[in-house]
Amino acid sequence: MKNNEIMIVVAPVPGEKQDEKHPGPIDVAGEVIRCEAVGAAIVHLHARDENLLQSVDPTLFARHVREIREACPIIIEGSTGGAPEHTLDQRCATFTVPEVEMGSLNLGSVNMFDGVYQNRYEDIRFYARKLRDARIAPTMPVFDLSHMTNYRRLVDDGELRPPYVFEFVFDVPYALPYSDRYLELFVDHLPPDAIWFCVRHHQKGTADLRKVMDLGGHVRVGYEDSPFLSNGRRARNNIELVEDALEQAATAGRKAVRAARAREIIGLRPL
Repeated sequence: MKNNEIMIVVAPVPGEKQDEKHPGPIDVAGEVIRCEAVGAAIVHLHARDENLLQSVDPTLFARHVREIREACPIIIEGSTGGAPEHTLDQRCATFTVPEVEMGSLNLGSVNMFDGVYQNRYEDIRFYARKLRDARIAPTMPVFDLSHMTNYRRLVDDGELRPPYVFEFVFDVPYALPYSDRYLELFVDHLPPDAIWFCVRHHQKGTADLRKVMDLGGHVRVGYEDSPFLSNGRRARNNIELVEDALEQAATAGRKAVRAARAREIIGLRPL
């Protein structure tokens, strides 16, 4: 029987196509602090400049992180996301900030919008070593079933050790669309005791993640993924997206946990 506890991640900042999700500036730290207050356990952050565009300057990222950490205990997750022109070291800029506890480790390349989100195997090994050296727990986004093969290669090559945390990503333009069958197939390929989250780009609220909740997974919401609530309305802020996730979790019989309990579930050090 699945555990009824659920962790909610908030990804508060839109990607490069910002205006279609949230035109105008966002008080990133302020919204994250309010999201934690209502029930988010983890925040997924990128380094971004004053125009919210991808940046490789860790001082910008650190400014948000320290403002958040001074106010709340939410788990902070960095990212190896970045623009095609960024070097491998630049894509790891967020890992240099000491307060970062988790970091994305993309497991392969995928078509994305009008280009290719490139993650060669040797690059993935580079990111895995950076995470290990910084004592940051990897979160492994999976866009395609072949990415699970790369996960097993990393384990065989000695580049990964528990905890094994996965994030299934669907509905990115020109990548894999969501279906219950695809989700179940991905779950069937998980190692024992793995922790897994799911995100759907342009989801119509957290109601679109009900199957995830029924299967025992955890969820990610926020403007980076979709601005819509389960009732079809566009959210006014990230706090409403987290509140929608809490409501949908309750209807699925799942209880959202706070950051301290999430650290225990994942196996992170206490704050």
